Amino acid sequence: MAGHPYWSGQIRISLVSFPVTLRSALQRGSQIPLHEIDRDSGARIHHLNVTEDGEEVAREDIIKSYTQDGTEITLEPDEISAIKLPSSDVLDLAAFVDREAIPVAQYERPYFILPKDEGAGEIYSVFHQALADSGKAGIGQIAMRGREELCAVMAEEGGLMLEVLRYDRELVDAGEVFPKTGRRKLKGDYVELANQLIEKNTATPDFSGFHDHYHEALLELIKAKKAHRKPNLPKAARPPAKVVDFMDALRKSLDAKGKAGGGRTHAAARRKPGKRRTAR
Repeated sequence: MAGHPYWSGQIRISLVSFPVTLRSALQRGSQIPLHEIDRDSGARIHHLNVTEDGEEVAREDIIKSYTQDGTEITLEPDEISAIKLPSSDVLDLAAFVDREAIPVAQYERPYFILPKDEGAGEIYSVFHQALADSGKAGIGQIAMRGREELCAVMAEEGGLMLEVLRYDRELVDAGEVFPKTGRRKLKGDYVELANQLIEKNTATPDFSGFHDHYHEALLELIKAKKAHRKPNLPKAARPPAKVVDFMDALRKSLDAKGKAGGGRTHAAARRKPGKRRTAR
Protein backbone atom coordinates (compact mmCIF):
# COMPACT_ATOMS: atom_id res chain seq x y z
CA MET A 1 0.00 0.00 0.00
CA ALA A 2 1.21 3.52 -0.78
CA GLY A 3 2.38 5.77 2.05
CA HIS A 4 0.56 8.46 3.99
CA PRO A 5 -1.79 10.89 2.21
CA TYR A 6 -0.05 13.92 0.71
CA TRP A 7 -3.25 15.91 0.29
CA SER A 8 -6.88 15.63 1.28
CA GLY A 9 -9.69 17.69 -0.18
CA GLN A 10 -12.31 17.88 -2.92
CA ILE A 11 -12.12 17.43 -6.66
CA ARG A 12 -14.63 19.78 -8.27
CA ILE A 13 -15.91 19.67 -11.84
CA SER A 14 -18.36 22.51 -12.43
CA LEU A 15 -21.07 21.96 -9.77
CA VAL A 16 -20.06 18.37 -8.98
CA SER A 17 -17.51 17.58 -6.26
CA PHE A 18 -16.32 14.57 -4.29
CA PRO A 19 -13.78 14.08 -1.46
CA VAL A 20 -10.45 12.40 -2.22
CA THR A 21 -6.98 11.81 -0.85
CA LEU A 22 -3.67 11.75 -2.72
CA ARG A 23 -0.94 9.20 -2.17
CA SER A 24 2.45 9.18 -3.85
CA ALA A 25 2.81 6.72 -6.72
CA LEU A 26 6.59 6.61 -6.29
CA GLN A 27 8.26 3.74 -4.49
CA ARG A 28 10.29 4.80 -1.48
CA GLY A 29 13.64 3.22 -0.82
CA SER A 30 14.30 2.63 -4.52
CA GLN A 31 17.69 4.36 -4.24
CA ILE A 32 20.75 3.01 -2.44
CA PRO A 33 21.49 5.43 0.44
CA LEU A 34 25.16 6.39 0.30
CA HIS A 35 26.67 8.30 3.21
CA GLU A 36 29.60 10.70 3.19
CA ILE A 37 32.45 9.81 5.55
CA ASP A 38 36.02 10.91 6.20
CA ARG A 39 38.42 8.59 4.36
CA ASP A 40 40.95 8.51 7.21
CA SER A 41 38.79 8.29 10.34
CA GLY A 42 35.60 6.82 8.90
CA ALA A 43 33.58 9.46 10.76
CA ARG A 44 30.24 10.45 9.21
CA ILE A 45 30.17 13.86 7.53
CA HIS A 46 27.46 16.28 8.69
CA HIS A 47 26.61 19.41 6.71
CA LEU A 48 25.98 22.37 8.95
CA ASN A 49 23.96 25.54 8.40
CA VAL A 50 26.58 28.27 8.56
CA THR A 51 26.80 31.95 7.64
CA GLU A 52 29.33 33.35 5.18
CA ASP A 53 31.57 33.97 8.22
CA GLY A 54 31.42 30.29 9.18
CA GLU A 55 29.15 30.79 12.20
CA GLU A 56 26.71 27.91 12.76
CA VAL A 57 23.01 28.87 12.80
CA ALA A 58 20.21 26.88 14.48
CA ARG A 59 17.49 25.74 12.09
CA GLU A 60 14.79 27.66 13.97
CA ASP A 61 16.74 30.89 13.37
CA ILE A 62 16.80 30.48 9.60
CA ILE A 63 14.24 32.55 7.67
CA LYS A 64 13.67 33.26 3.97
CA SER A 65 14.53 36.41 2.07
CA TYR A 66 14.07 37.81 -1.42
CA THR A 67 16.13 40.58 -3.00
CA GLN A 68 14.28 43.02 -5.26
CA ASP A 69 15.79 46.19 -6.73
CA GLY A 70 18.64 45.98 -4.22
CA THR A 71 16.32 45.68 -1.22
CA GLU A 72 16.27 42.47 0.82
CA ILE A 73 12.80 41.49 2.00
CA THR A 74 12.64 38.94 4.83
CA LEU A 75 9.83 36.42 5.24
CA GLU A 76 9.10 34.56 8.49
CA PRO A 77 8.01 30.87 8.30
CA ASP A 78 4.60 31.63 9.84
CA GLU A 79 4.01 34.38 7.25
CA ILE A 80 4.62 31.91 4.44
CA SER A 81 2.56 29.11 6.04
CA ALA A 82 -0.34 31.57 6.55
CA ILE A 83 -0.80 31.82 2.78
CA LYS A 84 -4.02 30.02 1.90
CA LEU A 85 -5.00 29.45 -1.72
CA PRO A 86 -8.34 28.41 -3.22
CA SER A 87 -6.60 25.20 -4.28
CA SER A 88 -5.55 24.35 -0.70
CA ASP A 89 -8.67 22.24 -0.16
CA VAL A 90 -10.38 22.14 -3.56
CA LEU A 91 -8.91 20.95 -6.86
CA ASP A 92 -10.96 22.64 -9.57
CA LEU A 93 -10.69 20.91 -12.94
CA ALA A 94 -11.03 23.99 -15.11
CA ALA A 95 -10.62 22.32 -18.52
CA PHE A 96 -10.26 18.96 -20.21
CA VAL A 97 -7.71 18.12 -22.90
CA ASP A 98 -6.67 15.05 -24.86
CA ARG A 99 -4.09 13.16 -22.81
CA GLU A 100 -1.81 12.88 -25.80
CA ALA A 101 -1.86 16.68 -26.16
CA ILE A 102 0.05 17.16 -22.89
CA PRO A 103 3.78 17.61 -23.76
CA VAL A 104 5.95 14.85 -22.30
CA ALA A 105 8.35 17.45 -20.87
CA GLN A 106 5.62 18.74 -18.55
CA TYR A 107 5.13 15.48 -16.64
CA GLU A 108 6.90 15.60 -13.28
CA ARG A 109 5.44 13.51 -10.42
CA PRO A 110 2.58 10.96 -10.19
CA TYR A 111 0.04 10.42 -7.39
CA PHE A 112 -2.80 7.98 -6.79
CA ILE A 113 -6.21 9.59 -6.23
CA LEU A 114 -8.42 7.63 -3.84
CA PRO A 115 -12.03 8.28 -2.77
CA LYS A 116 -11.94 9.59 0.79
CA ASP A 117 -14.95 7.60 1.95
CA GLU A 118 -17.59 5.16 0.72
CA GLY A 119 -19.96 7.98 -0.13
CA ALA A 120 -17.51 9.28 -2.75
CA GLY A 121 -17.01 5.87 -4.36
CA GLU A 122 -19.84 6.04 -6.87
CA ILE A 123 -19.11 9.49 -8.32
CA TYR A 124 -15.39 8.63 -8.30
CA SER A 125 -16.11 5.53 -10.43
CA VAL A 126 -18.34 7.53 -12.77
CA PHE A 127 -15.63 10.08 -13.56
CA HIS A 128 -12.96 7.37 -13.77
CA GLN A 129 -14.98 5.60 -16.45
CA ALA A 130 -15.82 8.85 -18.26
CA LEU A 131 -12.16 9.90 -18.42
CA ALA A 132 -11.12 6.41 -19.55
CA ASP A 133 -13.73 6.39 -22.33
CA SER A 134 -12.88 9.88 -23.56
CA GLY A 135 -9.10 9.68 -23.32
CA LYS A 136 -9.18 13.12 -21.69
CA ALA A 137 -7.33 14.62 -18.73
CA GLY A 138 -8.69 17.27 -16.40
CA ILE A 139 -6.37 20.24 -15.88
CA GLY A 140 -6.30 22.25 -12.65
CA GLN A 141 -4.13 23.51 -9.81
CA ILE A 142 -3.52 22.11 -6.35
CA ALA A 143 -1.75 23.64 -3.33
CA MET A 144 0.63 21.05 -1.95
CA ARG A 145 3.96 21.00 -0.10
CA GLY A 146 4.23 24.77 0.17
CA ARG A 147 3.50 25.63 -3.45
CA GLU A 148 0.68 25.61 -5.98
CA GLU A 149 1.15 22.91 -8.59
CA LEU A 150 -0.27 22.65 -12.08
CA CYS A 151 -1.73 19.16 -12.46
CA ALA A 152 -3.63 16.74 -14.67
CA VAL A 153 -6.19 14.19 -13.49
CA MET A 154 -6.56 11.12 -15.70
CA ALA A 155 -7.88 7.58 -15.69
CA GLU A 156 -5.49 4.68 -15.30
CA GLU A 157 -6.16 1.00 -14.90
CA GLY A 158 -7.96 0.62 -11.58
CA GLY A 159 -8.45 4.26 -10.64
CA LEU A 160 -7.69 7.94 -11.05
CA MET A 161 -4.19 9.37 -11.16
CA LEU A 162 -2.92 12.89 -10.67
CA GLU A 163 0.24 13.97 -12.46
CA VAL A 164 1.97 17.14 -11.28
CA LEU A 165 2.90 19.15 -14.36
CA ARG A 166 5.65 21.69 -14.84
CA TYR A 167 4.59 25.25 -15.57
CA ASP A 168 5.57 26.71 -18.94
CA ARG A 169 7.96 29.09 -17.19
CA GLU A 170 9.95 26.08 -15.94
CA LEU A 171 10.55 24.68 -19.42
CA VAL A 172 13.08 25.68 -22.04
CA ASP A 173 11.37 26.78 -25.25
CA ALA A 174 11.73 23.80 -27.60
CA GLY A 175 11.86 26.21 -30.53
CA GLU A 176 15.17 27.52 -29.20
CA VAL A 177 16.63 24.00 -29.14
CA PHE A 178 15.07 22.59 -32.32
CA PRO A 179 14.87 25.70 -34.55
CA LYS A 180 15.48 23.94 -37.87
CA THR A 181 14.03 20.45 -37.36
CA GLY A 182 10.67 21.25 -38.89
CA ARG A 183 12.24 22.78 -42.00
CA ARG A 184 14.44 19.83 -42.90
CA LYS A 185 13.52 18.22 -46.22
CA LEU A 186 12.99 14.48 -45.81
CA LYS A 187 13.07 11.72 -48.41
CA GLY A 188 9.77 9.85 -48.64
CA ASP A 189 11.41 6.40 -48.94
CA TYR A 190 13.40 6.97 -45.76
CA VAL A 191 10.31 7.94 -43.80
CA GLU A 192 8.33 4.97 -45.13
CA LEU A 193 11.05 2.49 -44.11
CA ALA A 194 11.37 4.16 -40.69
CA ASN A 195 7.59 3.85 -40.22
CA GLN A 196 7.78 0.15 -41.11
CA LEU A 197 10.62 -0.37 -38.63
CA ILE A 198 8.62 1.35 -35.86
CA GLU A 199 5.49 -0.65 -36.69
CA LYS A 200 7.43 -3.93 -36.68
CA ASN A 201 8.74 -3.22 -33.18
CA THR A 202 5.49 -1.85 -31.77
CA ALA A 203 4.33 -3.75 -28.70
CA THR A 204 1.95 -3.83 -25.78
CA PRO A 205 3.22 -1.41 -23.11
CA ASP A 206 5.26 -3.35 -20.55
CA PHE A 207 7.90 -1.55 -18.53
CA SER A 208 8.58 -4.40 -16.08
CA GLY A 209 11.51 -5.62 -18.17
CA PHE A 210 13.43 -2.37 -17.75
CA HIS A 211 15.92 -2.26 -14.87
CA ASP A 212 18.08 0.50 -13.41
CA HIS A 213 21.46 -0.93 -14.41
CA TYR A 214 23.38 1.68 -12.44
CA HIS A 215 21.41 0.78 -9.29
CA GLU A 216 22.13 -2.94 -9.85
CA ALA A 217 25.83 -2.34 -10.57
CA LEU A 218 26.23 -0.16 -7.46
CA LEU A 219 24.57 -2.87 -5.36
CA GLU A 220 26.89 -5.50 -6.87
CA LEU A 221 29.91 -3.30 -6.07
CA ILE A 222 28.77 -3.04 -2.43
CA LYS A 223 28.20 -6.80 -2.16
CA ALA A 224 31.56 -7.56 -3.76
CA LYS A 225 33.46 -5.26 -1.39
CA LYS A 226 31.68 -6.82 1.58
CA ALA A 227 32.65 -10.31 0.36
CA HIS A 228 36.21 -9.19 -0.56
CA ARG A 229 35.81 -10.31 -4.16
CA LYS A 230 36.05 -8.73 -7.58
CA PRO A 231 32.71 -7.19 -8.64
CA ASN A 232 30.95 -8.62 -11.69
CA LEU A 233 30.07 -5.38 -13.43
CA PRO A 234 28.48 -4.99 -16.88
CA LYS A 235 30.55 -3.61 -19.72
CA ALA A 236 29.58 -0.41 -21.44
CA ALA A 237 27.97 -0.95 -24.83
CA ARG A 238 30.12 -0.04 -27.80
CA PRO A 239 28.86 2.87 -29.88
CA PRO A 240 27.48 1.61 -33.21
CA ALA A 241 29.65 1.98 -36.28
CA LYS A 242 29.02 5.08 -38.37
CA VAL A 243 26.14 4.51 -40.79
CA VAL A 244 27.42 5.00 -44.33
CA ASP A 245 24.25 4.02 -46.18
CA PHE A 246 21.20 4.99 -44.11
CA MET A 247 18.74 3.34 -46.53
CA ASP A 248 20.67 0.07 -46.41
CA ALA A 249 20.74 0.16 -42.60
CA LEU A 250 16.96 0.63 -42.50
CA ARG A 251 16.39 -2.31 -44.85
CA LYS A 252 18.72 -4.56 -42.84
CA SER A 253 16.92 -3.59 -39.64
CA LEU A 254 13.59 -4.62 -41.20
CA ASP A 255 15.09 -7.94 -42.33
CA ALA A 256 16.56 -8.70 -38.90
CA LYS A 257 14.91 -11.67 -37.18
CA GLY A 258 13.78 -12.01 -33.59
CA LYS A 259 11.53 -8.95 -33.36
CA ALA A 260 8.21 -9.95 -34.79
CA GLY A 261 5.55 -7.24 -34.67
CA GLY A 262 2.90 -7.35 -31.98
CA GLY A 263 5.17 -8.99 -29.38
CA ARG A 264 6.03 -7.62 -25.97
CA THR A 265 9.28 -5.94 -26.94
CA HIS A 266 10.24 -3.19 -24.56
CA ALA A 267 12.09 -0.83 -26.87
CA ALA A 268 8.93 0.35 -28.55
CA ALA A 269 6.60 0.28 -25.54
CA ARG A 270 3.99 2.98 -25.99
CA ARG A 271 1.89 4.60 -23.32
CA LYS A 272 -1.85 4.29 -23.85
CA PRO A 273 -4.65 5.76 -21.74
CA GLY A 274 -5.51 3.43 -18.88
CA LYS A 275 -2.39 1.30 -19.29
CA ARG A 276 0.38 3.52 -17.93
CA ARG A 277 2.44 2.00 -15.15
CA THR A 278 3.38 4.20 -12.24
CA ALA A 279 6.99 5.19 -11.71
CA ARG A 280 9.10 3.25 -9.23
